[in-house]
Amino acid sequence: MYKVILALVLVLAVVYSMDAFAEEPRLATFHETATILVDQKLSNNVTASVSLQTTSLQEFRIPAALDAKIRNDTNIVAVVITNEDQCVLGVQDSVCVMVNVKRAEGEGGVKEAQQKARVAGDALINDINSFFGINAKFHSVFIHYDDSANRILDTGGQVSGRGTVSAVYTIPFQSSDYMFNRISGALIPAQIRGMGGFYDVAQSLAKDDSSRATFTILPKGKISVMQLKVAEKYSNTAKQLNEVNPLTYLKVDELKRSNYYKAGFFPLNSIVHVVILPQDNTTSATANTLVEKTVVGNQTVPADLKKNGWFFDSNSGKKIEAMYLFGESYSASKDDLKITFGKQHLPSIPANIGLTEIAILAGIGAAAAGAVVYYLKGIRSK
Repeated sequence: MYKVILALVLVLAVVYSMDAFAEEPRLATFHETATILVDQKLSNNVTASVSLQTTSLQEFRIPAALDAKIRNDTNIVAVVITNEDQCVLGVQDSVCVMVNVKRAEGEGGVKEAQQKARVAGDALINDINSFFGINAKFHSVFIHYDDSANRILDTGGQVSGRGTVSAVYTIPFQSSDYMFNRISGALIPAQIRGMGGFYDVAQSLAKDDSSRATFTILPKGKISVMQLKVAEKYSNTAKQLNEVNPLTYLKVDELKRSNYYKAGFFPLNSIVHVVILPQDNTTSATANTLVEKTVVGNQTVPADLKKNGWFFDSNSGKKIEAMYLFGESYSASKDDLKITFGKQHLPSIPANIGLTEIAILAGIGAAAAGAVVYYLKGIRSK
């Protein structure tokens, strides 16, 4: 999917250059993404999430000094604040602040790795506490030997996973509703919060007791990728499905884009992303509205970013992956977003990308010379 996003950026330069009178498509640093993961193979769960992401310190107002501290420490791969049930083994009923350091294979012993993470964490925790108005205290240092924590957090290997060491600080548990509003209030300017869109959906989803909120900072050289996400899991519901309607899991009747994008044409800044891991490898999927395709740089991409509809990146049966583009519209209905799938023969939409494995894409890709970042995630097999 990362390759698809890069190819879509090419579409901005190639396809629209053919029409001098077309409204010029643009890319903003602020992105909103709704993701539905239907896992019939492994967990039998459906997971819905809404992510808000940017690389701009004007859109997510992390103090410049804190941002610089994180980026200047080349050992740090991520800073995470989450109320997940178990951020690492041994932590229960807490909100975690995790400062994650990468440990190269064969580098030092356990004590050395723990000390390196503790030093990195201690250098940041006072600044984090001050900005978010919390009082997180040191809990432990956890060395990740596998990807169990990665799956719990539902994020990519840059956040946790084998080779990562986490300095963990905790505060008593907070509900997602409280946590989301506290973090977004500190981070996101009132002007953006007041423009609705996926922000309103995330805020509403956070009110459910079973939802979980996570804020992540990933340093990427001269920029930081910052993401605020709310996710809710629907356990033991995936295998009975033969259709997916994202609005059901997002608990809204209509999905609206943020008015933030009404200043121009921003076709890639609001995305609905669906990933289905079907029980049967002969399964295929379709939708009411499909976007036409073209090939740019040996990559299959939507032919016209002004058109709304589903673009299927993968429909191989092993993994069905699609993203909904709003085109020039600012809302999507149940009929727009419904995807049907099953063993019966459905119109085939061949994938352009060969998959050797099902992998998480913490999907932080820098497009357009590193200025525009887009987030997509999948799921890693056991």
